[in-house]
Amino acid sequence: MTDLEDRPPPAVGAYWIKEEDYPTLLAIFSDGNKMPRTWREWLKMAEEMEQGLKAYGHVVMRVHIDPNTFSDWCTAHGTSPDREGRKKFVAAAVFERYGDQD
Repeated sequence: MTDLEDRPPPAVGAYWIKEEDYPTLLAIFSDGNKMPRTWREWLKMAEEMEQGLKAYGHVVMRVHIDPNTFSDWCTAHGTSPDREGRKKFVAAAVFERYGDQD
């Protein structure tokens, strides 16, 4: 068995949204029209994804998106407030906590 096979799966991030922030974030996200219409629908999808990742042995870090700071973060990091921006935001938070997992 190699060292690579001995290591647990890497930690992964999942963006997380508070119910009260969902309408504001939908307006901020440039792809908000592609998101589930309600927070409850989004939560069901997010929890299913999280459970699936955990079932494969990943540690899942919930990364909350704050509607008051997300657009500024995206601008500062040269990305847009959409799927790509959310991915980069989550990746930065996971890297900050866990470092390079390669």
